[in-house]
Amino acid sequence: MKFGEAIIDLIANSYDVDTVFGIPGVHTIEFYRGVHSRRLHSVVPRHEQGGAFMADGYTRVTGKPGVCLFVTGPGVLNAMTPIAQAWHDSIPMLVLAATTASGDLGRGRGPLHDVGDQTAMTVPITSISETVSDPDRFAELIAQAWQSWAVGRPRPVHLAVPVDLLSAEVGPIKPVRLEATPTEPDQTAVTSAAQALRAAVRPVILAGGGALGAPDGIRLLAERLDAPVVTTGNAKGLIPADHPLSVGTLLPFSPVLDLIERADVVLAIGTEFSDVDRIYTGAELKIPGTLIRVDIDRGQLDGLVKATIGIAADAALTIEALLLVLPAHPQARGGAERTRKTVAAVTFSDQTEQHGPWLDALGSVLTDDTVTVLDSTQLAYSALHRLPGGHPGNWIASYGLGTLGPALPMAVGARIGRQEAPVVAVAGDGGVLFTLPELATAVDTGGQLTLVIWDNAGYGEIRDSFDRAAAPRIGTETSAHDLVAIARGFGAAATRVDTPEIFADELGVAATRQGVSVVVATEPGSPATRPH
Repeated sequence: MKFGEAIIDLIANSYDVDTVFGIPGVHTIEFYRGVHSRRLHSVVPRHEQGGAFMADGYTRVTGKPGVCLFVTGPGVLNAMTPIAQAWHDSIPMLVLAATTASGDLGRGRGPLHDVGDQTAMTVPITSISETVSDPDRFAELIAQAWQSWAVGRPRPVHLAVPVDLLSAEVGPIKPVRLEATPTEPDQTAVTSAAQALRAAVRPVILAGGGALGAPDGIRLLAERLDAPVVTTGNAKGLIPADHPLSVGTLLPFSPVLDLIERADVVLAIGTEFSDVDRIYTGAELKIPGTLIRVDIDRGQLDGLVKATIGIAADAALTIEALLLVLPAHPQARGGAERTRKTVAAVTFSDQTEQHGPWLDALGSVLTDDTVTVLDSTQLAYSALHRLPGGHPGNWIASYGLGTLGPALPMAVGARIGRQEAPVVAVAGDGGVLFTLPELATAVDTGGQLTLVIWDNAGYGEIRDSFDRAAAPRIGTETSAHDLVAIARGFGAAATRVDTPEIFADELGVAATRQGVSVVVATEPGSPATRPH
């Protein structure tokens, strides 16, 4: 078989890959020969950026690494933003790409799609980026990728194959087997952590995206310690919203920061303490008490927020180890009362309060099973903190890198990965234009998906930032002129609403429609009008 075909054969047979994202090109035909022969599901975006965002969304709801097939040069370059987002959010992603022919690599001769050094360009945003010409080496690198995703902090992997070698005749690629056992915690560190937790009077748990795989363990640990649980945006829904120890995704607010500052022991699991988690208010996080950090990335333990007791290990295994050595019966520490008082004391901004009726309307159609994907827009920021979470991992708020436009394509990837679940994406009228052509992909791939576009006549958050800085606004009112007509042109059902009541009605209709629906909501008082 051809080398490109053998590569697809390997990942399909040995790594359970059944879906790929990419735009076929003359340099990737041999990859697609394998896709055809293995009958893989090929999702064709309208831009490589959209394709990699789709792979990211697919991974977040399935736990399986999203696989992208990209052409040489511009194909990979177009996808660098979503690759960087996956790197930032610790999402496994496999980028298989063609690269310049062997005889032209690095010579600057100007062949089609030539770049100076494709793999060097992606080194800062991948754990592995290598040009591969040997089938045995390819098998080894693929094994290393899957091993790293199982035992360490997941990062994207980019493997490029010169175009002449993709069509070379080879035999089947023999898979390499590497041990991929999750990292177990050091027992001495577990014992030290358990001693501190047993002696705690006001413990608090801070859970991040690294703890998403252990929802039952987090709940049991919280109940055993009688400790309030604060979740970051990436961990929304990790503990049920109605649980008496659930503070929710309210980290940026003063009463929650005070709760953490007053804690004598803070158990932080799977969070890098990014300031992005507090960007909503910009408030400072202070932890004067004992800080126990659990993180798969050892480098985090001695980072900006240094651990008093550090455990470099898998979150779920560490929680299991702690439960084995902590007292079997819950210790009464007033956790539920501390949680109740903290949540009751949270006050939202005037802007968020103005969003309240719109958020209530949005919340009325969200079930525990709904996958909700948020873009960078003001209504979405408010929704992340104010609306309750559903099942763990069902809220996707990729604010680490902070790019505009990922929500729609990520929602498409999520719907492909979890076809039985309703999917809702929330984007702004400015940000959605970065990836709006992926509406065509959404329609082509079928299934139910609702896109909410919050229309505040441009880049609302940037506009407000100009105002806060007392700087004259420039370019902040840029948007489309008729988003409803554009959406319909892509084949979606689309409507515009201007009251929360009509918004709720249209969301209800969209939830029952088997297809793609776009609801454009006009923010009251926005500085420009849009046609109805």
